[in-house]
Amino acid sequence: MGGGDAIILMGKAPMPGKVKTRLCPPLSPRRAAELYTALLEDAAEVTGSLRGVRRYLFFSPPESKAYFSSVHYFGFSLREQSGGDLGERMAHATGEVFTDGARRAVMIGADCPAMSADRIRSAFAELCRGADAVFGPAEDGGVYLIGLSAPAPRMFHGIEWSTPAVLQSMLSRCRNTSMTYSLLPVESDVDTPEDLAALRERLRARSRPPCTRTRGWLKGCRSSSPRGRSS
Repeated sequence: MGGGDAIILMGKAPMPGKVKTRLCPPLSPRRAAELYTALLEDAAEVTGSLRGVRRYLFFSPPESKAYFSSVHYFGFSLREQSGGDLGERMAHATGEVFTDGARRAVMIGADCPAMSADRIRSAFAELCRGADAVFGPAEDGGVYLIGLSAPAPRMFHGIEWSTPAVLQSMLSRCRNTSMTYSLLPVESDVDTPEDLAALRERLRARSRPPCTRTRGWLKGCRSSSPRGRSS
């Protein structure tokens, strides 16, 4: 990695009823917002160990900039998300960092607790080896990471987001435009109650990934919920 590398974290202000809504129920909107807060702060911490990389946080809604000025997001260049659907917002974010002078850009969100600095480094390494794009496939058919060596707005437009076809649609765009791409190992996102239950079991059995805030939230949620169920 070098001075031309940029990491983009896409984040929302964790307002109840606005984040992780597919987890409600079993979670209440407040609990879901707490979980999202933990996931987002863990993702921000992961990027902090990357050296020689400019860090960007593209946030929404526009009035949440003060929230993202907190210590948890120190060192990020804060930028407002712009665009209609998720694809337009991601296309805008990647385009903006390339306009700023980035030679390579890797974009992540807060849905994948298994995200690690090594995984992000691997994405940059694939781009350095000549891939036009790199994807982190999620088990549900989506992506947990997208890396680009140049702006590619067409890749993001017209995608049916939050469906099992996301990754395959993006790979088709690459093939249709003669873009080379690489795939990272498959990981799990946390979007559904089933995902959350699987995460509990995985973290109970393993010490990696550290995701300390997410682990802390899970522990506190269990201890504060009768019969171990989230409220």
